[in-house]
Amino acid sequence: MTVATLAKPRIQQMVKILENILAHRHKNPTYASEELYYELMVKYYRRIMEAVEQERTIVGHTVMSPLEVFYGMGIVPMHLESTSMMMAILLGNYAEFFDAARSFGLTPETCSAHRLLAATVIQNSLPRPDFIVWTNQVCDNTSKSGDAILDLYEIPGIFLDRPYRYTTREVEYFTKELKRLVQFLEEQTGQKMDYDRLSEAVARSQRVTELYREIAELRRNIPAPARNRCFLNSMVVEWLYAGTQEAVEYFELVRDEIKERVDKGVGGIPEERFRILTLFLPPSYEWKLMDWMEQEYGAVSVMEPYCSWWAKGDMDPAKPLESIAEKSFYRSLVRQMHGPSEGIIEDAVQAAIDYKADGSIYFAHIGCRQACALIRSMKDALKDDVGIPMIALDCDIIDPSLSPGEEMRGKLEGFFEMLEDTK
Repeated sequence: MTVATLAKPRIQQMVKILENILAHRHKNPTYASEELYYELMVKYYRRIMEAVEQERTIVGHTVMSPLEVFYGMGIVPMHLESTSMMMAILLGNYAEFFDAARSFGLTPETCSAHRLLAATVIQNSLPRPDFIVWTNQVCDNTSKSGDAILDLYEIPGIFLDRPYRYTTREVEYFTKELKRLVQFLEEQTGQKMDYDRLSEAVARSQRVTELYREIAELRRNIPAPARNRCFLNSMVVEWLYAGTQEAVEYFELVRDEIKERVDKGVGGIPEERFRILTLFLPPSYEWKLMDWMEQEYGAVSVMEPYCSWWAKGDMDPAKPLESIAEKSFYRSLVRQMHGPSEGIIEDAVQAAIDYKADGSIYFAHIGCRQACALIRSMKDALKDDVGIPMIALDCDIIDPSLSPGEEMRGKLEGFFEMLEDTK
């Protein structure tokens, strides 16, 4: 079976399943922002499917690549990690993909997100992009995955080297990297960058950043005005739609919903019992764990320093490439994962104080050396500086065979019982 004949049915299956989920949401409405989230997921993957059918240019890219540049060029982006993970979640073929990764020589010690990505490429399950863009954000696995995909697909690609430190010199260096990217895209597509459209995308990204910060301020309220799913959905929307009007409209809706609850003095769930500081990422295959925490224990995630905490910084549409370069140093997840470690620890301690957390859950993704390296330092800091306990929950970001949901629930039950005893 060829690349086209295999990949096309699988992206069609994804779209169909997402459409069914959206139809269910319309029949059983919760929050309007949750319905809009699924509308955006359908739109994103349908656009990729249509690009395959119409033979339009697709750029495959790794996490935190500069979407504003792709949208400015008018080409269709395909987030490689998110698309492969969404495919496994919706189609339920984890075992098939991880067996393929194992046969390729990737062991369980390698981050499962990148094992999964390699497997979907090996099996020709992903739509074949015309070229790829990859970076060293947010980890070494990302940069090595790009190398592997380039070889497997035998297509053109470009690597963007984001420096370690956040200084004027490093921002200037990464701006040059983005100029090199624009030149590459122009050569591959035969069209010139529309800098007016790029500036508009940067203005929309700046608006999303402002909304993220406004939402973060509103979330300080007691009871917590946002549901646990909110930060996860928001993170995905920003990853896939940065620089678009869709992202602006989504975050405005989230802001309005949260503000309405704050004004009414009500929370995102009926009864709040525990205010939780969430560290790193819950398993992608088990987001229902966050629902279970709400329903069974009244446990709400009040802030997520890795995912929802944006440092100081603003984007200037008059300087689009410089602004995109600088954003890569202060945006959430990238800044925390690149280090130095003192920054994320200080953020977590401050968030625990500002949001009046009762305890913290650290999702210790087995394959992530960067995140897990901070567990002891983070636990000690939260205990010594804030006086709250932290549980390190061993899990995996996408491989359910390594951390079943029932096992994680059992560990969390003991943690919540301990929190109850300390109240």
